Amino acid sequence: MSKELSLLETGKLLEAAQKIVLCTHVSPDGDTLGSSLGLALSLKKLGKEVIVYCDDLINKSFGFIPGIELAQRPEQGSKLACDVLVVVDASSFDRIGIVAEVVEYKQLLNIDHHISNTRFADYLYLDAKAAATGEIMCELLQEMNWPVDHDIAECLYIAISTDCGSFRYANTTPKTMRAGAWLLEQGVQPNEISDKLDMKSRLTVEMLAKVLPSLTFDADGKIAYLTITNDLYNKDANTDSFVNYPRYIDGVEVAIMFKAVEPKVTRVSMRSSNVDVAQVALSFGGGGHIRAAGCTIYAPVEEAREQLLAKLRELV
Repeated sequence: MSKELSLLETGKLLEAAQKIVLCTHVSPDGDTLGSSLGLALSLKKLGKEVIVYCDDLINKSFGFIPGIELAQRPEQGSKLACDVLVVVDASSFDRIGIVAEVVEYKQLLNIDHHISNTRFADYLYLDAKAAATGEIMCELLQEMNWPVDHDIAECLYIAISTDCGSFRYANTTPKTMRAGAWLLEQGVQPNEISDKLDMKSRLTVEMLAKVLPSLTFDADGKIAYLTITNDLYNKDANTDSFVNYPRYIDGVEVAIMFKAVEPKVTRVSMRSSNVDVAQVALSFGGGGHIRAAGCTIYAPVEEAREQLLAKLRELV
């Protein structure tokens, strides 16, 4: 069980360390990447030795995030010693992949905003009311009076914006908006960020055209899902937004995207209007938020789909 820290205690723990490893969760999104890189850039300005690990492929669509070149994938069998390993925006230890095996740390710190957090770390700063971990990072940098420049501000704006749907989702609070305003005061241009985030590669749009015909309804139209089969899967296509297409169909309570990334590995993204999908994801070893969650099911996509739908049918 983690010892929960205050924001000030979290900052002091990091200030006391010299060599720090920050790591994202697998299947990295804008929040885990923006939060990790924003914190890394600020800690570097404090004179810390900082390494950023991500045990997964980072989609090319995130290539514009400042400091993205810092994110590296750890090698199997390698070892890296540090004072503190900081798990950013992940609710469980298995969400960091082989980073758990590669990094030898004196202290394990988790900074997160997921209500499904399993409290796996030595130390935890958790704010389940924050729209994004990037929102927490804004508070941390302000609390500690740490360096913030344009690049750091862009990282944190990307983190917040991607997790609250450009300030449109129900998790957006007055505090979220104040964090966004503070980042604009640091020079962030929201139109430039939104244009880059909304930009789609030709490959992604062509993939969408192939995936939309898989749209299927279940539970009298209360569940709708898309499926990316093994033969369609392409790691270079950014499919994160695909789940929004069934999400906004009238009458749909739960939208799902099933993605067969390997013959017996299926990644699942869920969005909901009134069903607690975080609990469903948690039952499969995943996690997330009440209205947005995901998991990995180690089964062929057809089998994974039936397992998940069986649980959801009980809830809608």
